[in-house]
Amino acid sequence: MDFKVKDQERVTGKISLRNDNKTALTIQGLGAFIIIAGVLYGIFNNNIWVFAFPSIVSGIVLIGFSEIIRLLHEINERQKNQSN
Repeated sequence: MDFKVKDQERVTGKISLRNDNKTALTIQGLGAFIIIAGVLYGIFNNNIWVFAFPSIVSGIVLIGFSEIIRLLHEINERQKNQSN
C-alpha cells in the first residue's frame, strides 16, 4: 500500500532545513539558555520560584518569537519562489 500526502504532487523536491534563518536560531538558543541558566541558578540558590519561574516564562517567550520569525521568513521565501 502506498499512501500519498494530500499536497505531495506540488512539492518540488527541494529539501530545506527547518532552521535556515540564523536570527531565529540565535533567539531560540538564547531562550533555551535563559531557561537552563535560570532553573540551575534557582536550584543552587535554594530559591527556585524566584529565579526559575520567570526564566522559564522569558525563555518560552523568546522561543515563541523565534518561531514567529522563522514562519514569517518561510512565508516570505515561498512568496518569492511563487513570483519567479
